Amino acid sequence: MSPTVAILVFLSALLHVGWNTLGKSGTPSKAFFFTASFTSVFLLLHVLFFADFDFSIFSEVWIYLAVSGLFQAVYYSGLAGAYRTGEMSLVYPLARALPVLFVPGFSFLIGNISGLSVFTVGGMFLVFLGCLILPQSNIRQLSFRGYFKTYSGFAVIAAFGTTGYTLLDSKGMEIIQNINNQSIMGAIFYFTFQMIFVCIYLGIFILFSSNEKRNLLHIIKKEKLSTIFAGLLVATAYIIILICYPMVTNVSYVTAFRQISIPLGAVAGILLLKEKWSIPKITGVLIIFIGLIIVYL
Repeated sequence: MSPTVAILVFLSALLHVGWNTLGKSGTPSKAFFFTASFTSVFLLLHVLFFADFDFSIFSEVWIYLAVSGLFQAVYYSGLAGAYRTGEMSLVYPLARALPVLFVPGFSFLIGNISGLSVFTVGGMFLVFLGCLILPQSNIRQLSFRGYFKTYSGFAVIAAFGTTGYTLLDSKGMEIIQNINNQSIMGAIFYFTFQMIFVCIYLGIFILFSSNEKRNLLHIIKKEKLSTIFAGLLVATAYIIILICYPMVTNVSYVTAFRQISIPLGAVAGILLLKEKWSIPKITGVLIIFIGLIIVYL
């Protein structure tokens, strides 16, 4: 991987941590992610129109977009709940790491075990071990009470959402690439319309939730700039990664290096949000990070 790609991926990781930090520091809610998603759609639709993209491709993948958007909305809902009830330095690593265990687990249940090497399983074990250590107060005396926290449940919901849209997106993008040879623009199209469905689902929930209506009004009045900025970060981070993929011989290098966002997310929580640090927290994050690198390489 060239230095240019490494710098771009590192920048994307910083942007990803950035919008998560904004989500945690502001009003963590479905309303926040609705506004951020709407901003992403607004920006990326302009990119597609400027590129004169053929939108008729929508008819081939609409079902993947609709269901994937639902899982993405579940992810954002879980993330909002986790950030309301827990520290970012705990939630961010868990939400990023657990899908690495869930996706292969689901694939195994349906009889698909291709790609599971000894190194991959070993990396997954390290991820699991890191997740066990991360929420503990004492690394020498593991307690099950450390796992039964409200934020842990929401982090699992977020990871479930990530697992769902990950499995669907791989198939949806395969269809698009077989139709349209502009892989980057095809991916931007897919992400944009996925976000449109996210806005629809989150919008419906907000419509029937008085609390989320209040959150939305509060964001519009007092946090609209930071929420819009978060949406711009979401879109920019995604586009940077898409630009990097054609610049490497193996996309797994990009995927692996993206995991630098996990220790960065923990550091952001501790330094920027003034969260407490602990030996189990730091140890768990580092073990998860190493395990993910092994899985993706």
